[in-house]
Parts: sequence; structure tokens; C-alpha cells
Amino acid sequence: MLVERKEIEKLLVLTAALESGLIDALGEGAKTAAEVAFVASTDERATRIVLDALVDVGAVDTVGDGGRQSYRLSAEGRRRLLDPGPDLERNSLLHQANKARGWLELPQVLKHGKPKERERSAGSLRSFVRTMAEGAPQAMDEVVERVLAYSREGIPEKRLALLDAGGAVGHMARRFKERGVEATLCDRPEVLEEAWEYQGDGAAQLNFHPCDFTEELPPGPFDVIYLGNVYHIYGPATNAEVTRRVFGSLGPGGSIAIRDFVLGRSARAPMFAVNMLQATDEGGVWRESQYREWLTEAGFEDIRIIDLEHSDNQLVFGRRPV
Repeated sequence: MLVERKEIEKLLVLTAALESGLIDALGEGAKTAAEVAFVASTDERATRIVLDALVDVGAVDTVGDGGRQSYRLSAEGRRRLLDPGPDLERNSLLHQANKARGWLELPQVLKHGKPKERERSAGSLRSFVRTMAEGAPQAMDEVVERVLAYSREGIPEKRLALLDAGGAVGHMARRFKERGVEATLCDRPEVLEEAWEYQGDGAAQLNFHPCDFTEELPPGPFDVIYLGNVYHIYGPATNAEVTRRVFGSLGPGGSIAIRDFVLGRSARAPMFAVNMLQATDEGGVWRESQYREWLTEAGFEDIRIIDLEHSDNQLVFGRRPV
């Protein structure tokens, strides 16, 4: 079987329950289907059918029987869909559903070469940027360790000043900050609003700088500029220009650190390129030779590309000469 139908159905029923408010309605405790429908403002019959499906996939348990049967989130459902913590995948599931809507338009994309213009709602923006923070902690920690190890080769005896360009809710900037780095988060204003809320009391520990890094960067100079999973959004010309701009914002011995899928090295890269086809006008995944060309033309030396142990993508490094 090429496709496991049950997994597709599971994604769709879970995201329908999240988007319609059924999961949040159950977050307050056990309820009958009628009570869930009342809280979520949904149809009672449809609500009962979906709740039974959620029981089937293990996200919801039943309580009691007969005419007074109630539903409550299972321990797994609460951990994965509601409670903050490292296992939360609520936003990731919502983001996957948004992606699926775009993938269904691939026949038209193949005809015209570009996706249909779609306006991103506040809810889809929120799920998108927060999805970035729901990655495996060990993968993010590995990136931080490797970035700092490379960067300190060039500047070994000072506190590093790092810019996280396009850093979403600051999940990586915060990890760098916890390692003693002076961290600045740069992203569009509406994303930084989400970041401030996501960071909570920790927001004051980060520097926030609103910008579109494809047009400008804070002047710096920085010791490290980290670009995590953003090069796949843009085409070669934009990526080359961003790389030149990063070079200009680094001090002597400063480092660029790019995390992304490298075509020919990442097993996930070919399918991820399809995702960029349906989501962007010019995005894709790029080969090692292209990264080396962009960095070399910008003036970087000591270019290295390494595979990560805990994720399917790579780190691309370069250093500005002293």
C-alpha cells in the first residue's frame, strides 16, 4: 500500500476537532456530546460522531454509558493537544492541515508553476510560527551546540552576539541565550507579537528587532547570524542577496549558520521541495554546490556543511575573514 489511509483520516479528524473547538471544550473536564456542542457552538450529531472518532484514535476517552455517556481527553490527547510541554503537537497538526490544503491544489500548481494566492489568517500564522517551536528538543540542542562550537573557533574569547534572522517565536534565540549568548530576534512585526506572547516572562531576556531580513538586517556587527529553515522559502537570487547582507552585518571572524534541507544529503529534501512548490512562488531545496557558491561569492571562508544526528536537515557554516 502506497498510502496509509488511516493516518490521513487521523490528521483530518484531529485538526477538525482543534479548529472547531472540541478539544478546548474538553479541556475543562468531561462533558456529554451535547455539552461539548454547546460550548463549541457545533452541531450535536456531528459532534458526537467526531468525538467517537477521537476515541478511536486515542485522543479521547469515554466516561459512563447509556444516555449519560461523557467524553474527556485521554492522557495522550491532553499531552499532545492541550498542555504546554515538549510533547505538544497542536500547532504542528494545524500547520500540517494547512499544508494539506495546498497540496490538494498541486494539479493547478503543475499547470501554472505557482501556487494560488492565499491570504494567511491570524490563526494560520499563529500555528505556523509556533510549529517551529514544537521540534524535538534534542535536535534544537544539537544545533545550538554545533553553531556555538563553530562560531567560537573564530571568536574564542568574548561573549558572542547572535542574530536569529527569521527566528519565529524565538525558540532558538532563547536556547542560545541560555548558553550565555547575547541574542537578538529579527522577524516581521506580526511574528514578533507572537514571539513576545510565546516567550512570556522570558521575553525581556531577548532583544527584539522588527525587520524583513530579505530587505534589511540590523547593522550589527554580530558575531553569529543564524538562519534556521528560511533559505527554502526563497529562490537562488534572494538567497544570494541575503547571504551578502549577512556578510555585511558580521564582524571580523563572525559566522553565518544556516539550517536547512540540502538536496542530495537530506532524505527528506525532495518531498520538502514539493511542499515549497505549493507554498511559495520561488522556494525549494538547494544543493551543497549552491550554498557554497552563495557563501563564496559573498566573501565567506572555511565553508562547512554537516549532517545533523537528530534531524533530517543540515547545517551550513561560513566565516567572515578576520
